[in-house]
Amino acid sequence: MSQRYLLLPQTGVTSHTGPDAERLQRLTEAFEQEAGENQQLDGIPLHVRDAQRNGPVLVEMSDAAVAALRAAGVPLRLVREVVYPNPRVLTAQMQPERRGDSTGLAQITVSCVDARSGMPLADVRVIAFSDGAARSGDEGRTDATGRVVLHLAPDSAIARLIVEADSRQWGACRDGLALADQRVELAPLDLGVADVLRHYYPAAAAAQRFDAETGVKVGIVDTGVGPHEALKGVTGCCTVTGDIAELDDPCNDVDIHGTHVAGLIGAQGKLPGLAPGVELRAYRAFATTRSGATNFAIIKALLFAVADGCDIVNLSLGGGLEDAALSEALADVRNHGVLVIAAVGNESLPYVTYPAVHEDVVAVAAFGRRDGFPDRAEAARYVRAAPVSRRDPAEFVAAFSNTGRRINMIAPGVAVLSTVPGKANAYAPLSGTSMAAPVVTGVAACLLSQDRALYHAPRNRDRADALRDKLLASCRRLGFGEEYEGDGQPLV
Repeated sequence: MSQRYLLLPQTGVTSHTGPDAERLQRLTEAFEQEAGENQQLDGIPLHVRDAQRNGPVLVEMSDAAVAALRAAGVPLRLVREVVYPNPRVLTAQMQPERRGDSTGLAQITVSCVDARSGMPLADVRVIAFSDGAARSGDEGRTDATGRVVLHLAPDSAIARLIVEADSRQWGACRDGLALADQRVELAPLDLGVADVLRHYYPAAAAAQRFDAETGVKVGIVDTGVGPHEALKGVTGCCTVTGDIAELDDPCNDVDIHGTHVAGLIGAQGKLPGLAPGVELRAYRAFATTRSGATNFAIIKALLFAVADGCDIVNLSLGGGLEDAALSEALADVRNHGVLVIAAVGNESLPYVTYPAVHEDVVAVAAFGRRDGFPDRAEAARYVRAAPVSRRDPAEFVAAFSNTGRRINMIAPGVAVLSTVPGKANAYAPLSGTSMAAPVVTGVAACLLSQDRALYHAPRNRDRADALRDKLLASCRRLGFGEEYEGDGQPLV
C-alpha cells in the first residue's frame, strides 16, 4: 500500500545547504524535468508528486519503503500528508439526511418570492428538516416559477425551513411550521444599507483608514479569488498538486469563499473592504474537485507568500489534524516578519481548531448584530442567546463560532456582505469565522499602512510581533468574556 508523505529538511521547512538540501534538490530537479516517477532516495524507491524548490517534496511511497527510509538514517524527515476540509462548512452543516425513495413521504411545495416585488425567485436553495436532531429532511432548488417540491416524513411538523441567502436576497429561517405548502417572502439585498461590517468600519471612511502608498501586501490562502471588478489586479498562483483547472487564471476562485474573503480585506468600488486597494496575492490551495487542501499545498502557499513579500497572510481554513510540517511553516513565516491570521472554526466547539490554535497565529472568533440583517433572515439561526454583550445588547457571539482560551480577538462574521465571483460582479452575505478573520486581516493592513517605520523594519519575528501587538492594542472588549472574544474587537 502506498501513501503520500512530505519530505522535510532536518529542521524547519526550507534548506539551502547540507546533505538534506542536496537530496531534496535532486528530487525537486527530477520533478521539474517531469521525471518524478520511479525515483530513488539513497536506494529506496519512491515517486515524486510535487516539489517546492529549497522546500519540502511530496512523495508517494510504499509502507516497506517508508520503513526502509526511517531505518536507513537518511537526513530527512517524513511527515504524512494531511487534508484540510473545504472551508464552506456552514453550508455542509445544512445537508439533510435524505431518503433515497420518496414512497410514503409527504409532499410539500415551497414558493420563494421577492418580498418587495412579489416576483418569483428561481434557483434558490431550500432546505427543510422534519427532525432537526436526526437531520432528516430534504432539499432542492426552486424552478423558474420560484417553486420547489420537497418530501418529508408524514405526521410531523417542519422543524426548520431554511432558504439560503444569495446575491439577490437575505434568505430565511423559519422554525416549527405545519407540514403544508409554504410561501416565503425574501427580503432583497440593498447595498446602500450598512451591513454589520460597515456598521463598525464605515465605507465612507475607507480611504482614511488605509494608506495604499505604503505598499502593504496581503496573501490569501483559500479557494482562489475572482473574477470580480472590485478585485482587479489580484495576482497569485495555484498550489494544488496536479490540479489542471479550466480557468482563465489559475488563481481564480473554484468556489465563492476566497473571493468573499478577499473582498472583505481589499475590495474597491461601491462596497469597499477594510483596506481598499491593498495589494492582494491569491494562493489557491483548494482543488477544483472540492476535495480539500493538503498541508503541502498550504505550506507551498505560505512559502510563496514570504517570497512575494507579503506582510500579512489570511487563513480562513482549518479543522484538520495538527501536523509538524505546517506548524514549522507557520513559525517560519512569522520568523520572516509575516503575521498570520486565521479563523477559529465553525463547529460550536469549546476549543479553537488547528491551525488557528497554533502559537504563531492570531485566532479570530465571530460575532454579529441582531439588527445586521432583516427579521427572520437566514442569519437569524446564528444568534447565540448567551453570553450577552455588555457593550451593546444588539451584539451576540455567533452560534457557530468555536470558543476557548486560545482566542485572540473577535470580529463581525454573521451576514457580512462581500464580493462573489462571476460575470455579474455581484455581492452576497456569508457567515462564518472565515468572514471574521479577513476583517482582522484588513484592520492589520490598515494599521501597518499607517506605520511606515514598522513597514520598513527588518523582516523578522520582531516585526510580526510588533504588528500583532498593535492589533491587540487596538481591541475593544464587547463584554462576552475572554473565552469568547479574547482581547475583543480590533478597531481602526
